[in-house]
Amino acid sequence: MLIKNALIRNSTFNLAGYVIPTLIAIPALGFIARALGPELFGIYTLAMALVGYASIFDFGLTRAIIREIALYKDDQHEKNRIISTSTLFLAGISVFLSLLIYFKIDTVIAFINVSDSYKVDAKHALEILLFAIPLFILNQLWVSILEGEEKFGVLNIQKTISNTFIVGLPAVLVYYNVSLVSAVSGLIAGRFISFVISFLVLRKDIVAAGLAFHPKVFKRLVYFGGWMTVSNIISPMMVYFDRFIISYILGAKNVGYYTAPAEIISRMSIVPTSISRAVFPRLSGLSDIAKFKKELKFSYLIMALICIPLVAFCLIFSGKIMYYWLGPQYFIKSSEIFFILLTGFLFNSLAQIPFSAIQSLGKSKITALLHCAEVIPYFLVLYALTSHYGLIGTAYAWSIRVIIDFFALFFISAMLNKRH
Repeated sequence: MLIKNALIRNSTFNLAGYVIPTLIAIPALGFIARALGPELFGIYTLAMALVGYASIFDFGLTRAIIREIALYKDDQHEKNRIISTSTLFLAGISVFLSLLIYFKIDTVIAFINVSDSYKVDAKHALEILLFAIPLFILNQLWVSILEGEEKFGVLNIQKTISNTFIVGLPAVLVYYNVSLVSAVSGLIAGRFISFVISFLVLRKDIVAAGLAFHPKVFKRLVYFGGWMTVSNIISPMMVYFDRFIISYILGAKNVGYYTAPAEIISRMSIVPTSISRAVFPRLSGLSDIAKFKKELKFSYLIMALICIPLVAFCLIFSGKIMYYWLGPQYFIKSSEIFFILLTGFLFNSLAQIPFSAIQSLGKSKITALLHCAEVIPYFLVLYALTSHYGLIGTAYAWSIRVIIDFFALFFISAMLNKRH
């Protein structure tokens, strides 16, 4: 009973951290979509995807840190070594890689196939966007410390304030100046505020840890995080690359029609993410296999009971949601896409549980190899379906991939549980 109560409490704390930001994000994104128009809104969502894909720059360490902090939560000395080593490494590598992308920005603009009239704006927006990447990476690192310690109450407050600024400021700046640069500037300002808040919440731990680099700790983190790096490179590609494929094949002017419903799916994903983020540290800290299996079954139940009604509601009202949220210019092209993505969302939500279970056992290599096996077939299917069936084909490709991913993770997790 204590395990169940802890999981529900921590999942609720996680979810609460997204409630207010989501209530702001939905009308904010609707306003930005209407104000910028389909092409500039599409480029803006590509910019958000680029920041999200920056998670590859942590080389799997943030996930490894959650597990390490959960294992060493009673050893302050070791915690300091973990925090200092990871902070120093990620600060350096994220700045270096941001500069590297900056000098290749023209290649990015050419790839996403921006209309000539918007190329200058897109270039300026993406150039300033790169300042957000180091902020994002360090913020993710420090938040992972709170997750590892299961301080979800504090984490909830931090996320509520931070995410409110991240989703709200772009709309505020666009209200005063309708431009892509304004939207991206708001995104960067929100990321900076989030970074500062995270530092203030964890300042005692960060200052106490210092900036010393400990090779043995780094080696241990990389041993687990190394395979996570593979997952962290491939998984965001499979999440976000559909948008870039649309832009490349169909032009940036069509991206907004797909990313509009995809952004709703992204906002809905806070529910399964909140649950899985509570599941991972709890499973990581359990050595009793009977308790592990009991917690795992309960996690599946909670995920299903919450996500199935949510999906059913959205399926019934998918057309009306698109019409009233984004307006008639998105309604015709986006409603069917939303319907298809919802089916994939349900399976993707359930997949969070076996994914967390496998990694909590220290088997990040397995999830990494699974992603390696999926990525090429998925890209081939994505390219083929997008080329032949347009945006609808893209939606089907994504949903097919996440459904297959769920069943693969489910059976792998079940096999590992039998061995233990």
